Amino acid sequence: MAKKRPFQRVDRLQSQVREVLALALQRETREALLRDVVITDVAVTSDVSLARVYWHALPGLAAGDVEAVQAAFTRATGFLRAKLGEVVRARVTPDLRFIHDDALDRGRRIEDVLRAIERDRPPPDLEVEVLVAEPVADVADESKPDPSA
Repeated sequence: MAKKRPFQRVDRLQSQVREVLALALQRETREALLRDVVITDVAVTSDVSLARVYWHALPGLAAGDVEAVQAAFTRATGFLRAKLGEVVRARVTPDLRFIHDDALDRGRRIEDVLRAIERDRPPPDLEVEVLVAEPVADVADESKPDPSA
């Protein structure tokens, strides 16, 4: 019989933290910058003392605004942790660490590079037709004398 995962409680807590913080950011925060932020992931330690909250800014924010958003999270951490403590029924409310998630930006850059590479070379179908259209004769077989002659 397979063992059950030991931290199902942490998994549930992670989804609750994500939901509560997302709603608080959209509806209750006074920081205008935080309304343009999406919570992408939450990782809670096994002892529930720390929650790493990964966030990504919506496309309207400039690249330089990342530091401003991080500062807004620092100012709002107390409010968000208090809100989390009100809603989530846990013995300990985890400390919150907000981390910018740049995976979406990196993914877009990779897609842009792949598109640029694709534009620079001809479609693969044409290359296959050229290779198949010209059969190569084996010159070595024609130069050998016929042993039966």
